[in-house]
Amino acid sequence: MLIANYESDQFLIAVIFSSLIIHISIEIIFKNKIVMQKQCLSDNCYNITKQLSKKLEFLSHVDRYIQDANKSGDQKAEKIWKTIQSDEEKHAGLLHDLLATEVKNNRF
Repeated sequence: MLIANYESDQFLIAVIFSSLIIHISIEIIFKNKIVMQKQCLSDNCYNITKQLSKKLEFLSHVDRYIQDANKSGDQKAEKIWKTIQSDEEKHAGLLHDLLATEVKNNRF
């Protein structure tokens, strides 16, 4: 089931904002060459953050793919893009929740 546009937009904005904060923090750490004895970000948190970022990047473009398929009259392609969009929204939500759990449990 596809999320209504309004709910989808709110979800996407929340996830993008969370991911952006994480990425900015990581960039600041590396650009300032802060040296820490302990690893700045666990492999697990890095993997979660990286994949969440990839999902969000795709989701920022998929509406255009859907519009292009619609303009060309390709209903099959439009349906497939919408299905993929729905799946990716679910995956982004799972990763977002997982990352929130890592932060809550001080494992970030």
